Order: sequence, then C-alpha cells, then structure tokens
Amino acid sequence: MRLAIIANGSEPETPQERAALAACEGCVCCDRLPPPGAPKLLQVVGDGDTLAEAVAPELLTSLPEDQETNDLTKATRWCQAHFPEAERVYFAVTGKREDHTLANLALIAEWGVQAQVFTASGLFTLLPAGQHRLAVERDWALSLISFVPQRVSAEGLQWPVDCLFLDSLWRGTLNKTTESAIMVISEAPCFVYQPWRES
Repeated sequence: MRLAIIANGSEPETPQERAALAACEGCVCCDRLPPPGAPKLLQVVGDGDTLAEAVAPELLTSLPEDQETNDLTKATRWCQAHFPEAERVYFAVTGKREDHTLANLALIAEWGVQAQVFTASGLFTLLPAGQHRLAVERDWALSLISFVPQRVSAEGLQWPVDCLFLDSLWRGTLNKTTESAIMVISEAPCFVYQPWRES
C-alpha cells in the first residue's frame, strides 16, 4: 500500500507531484484537509486549530500538546501504528519556511524507513542503512544527503563516491548519474535527491 502523508508546506502542484499523489491508496494529513487530487482521506492528525469546522470529528485524531514533536512526526507515528507495512510517500514537506524544510527532512531520515518526498523542485528518496539499488534519471543531476556523519559508497555516478565521509550536508551533493540505476551502500539512512528534468 502506498500511503500519502501530507504536511503543510508548498502544495503539490507539479505534474510529478500530482501523479504520485493520485497513485497513492490513502492519505493522512497533518492538521489540514487533503489537496485536490488526493486519495481517500484516512485520518487527520493534529490539534485541529487550522481545520474547517466541517471536518468530521471521527477523522481527526486530536493529540495532546507536545512541543517536542511536530504534526509530521505525529502523523508518521499514526501511520506506523496503523499501517506499519505501507510505503510512505510525503508531500508538502518543503517550501514556505526553510527551517521547517530542514527539520521535516531530518525527521523523516530519523525513521530510517525507505520513503519518498515529492517536492516542487524534485524527489528525495530515503534509503535505509545498507545496500540498495535505485532507479534514477540517467545523465542528470543527483545529490547524496545525510543528516548524520557516515561513510557512503555509490556506483553509477560521474564522480567517484567510494567510502566518502559525509560529515556535512553538502559533502555528497552536486554529482551526476551515468546509468539508469545506481547502487548505494550507506552506514545510516541517506537521501538520494534528483531535481525534475525541465520539459
């Protein structure tokens, strides 16, 4: 099952975002209603302060105030509890505020579960620790991003990545693919980012 988790950042408006959202089988929203084109609403998670009064109470999981976690974390926890095997696809995680963007990506990385994050500019794919083969856009920009220091190796890239120590967010960025699939070996969860190809 592909499950959409929809935050409160920039709305999914690109063709790639809309197509990915429509391909999901259900959605969980962070204290909001689903955007147009979203699949069946399974749950709204949050305190309800930004929702219209028309929302059915049974669809809102109201959580106690908790300043240690944000609504995206609470929604992901709800998904983990109710659909632990679902493939997680995130939308509206980035945009609007850069601090929210960085915090949300770091939180998704902490879960360590393979996930996709669709944005207006491109796609982040979180790969758990270990060895993974990932289909990519060939001859196109690609970045490896880690929120924790770790060593990463990758095949199928223009510039060699062989036990590269990612000790900062920029260290594995601005590479380019040479193949239609790459192999990534990482010690911890690692994002693979590719921007959308301009049409």
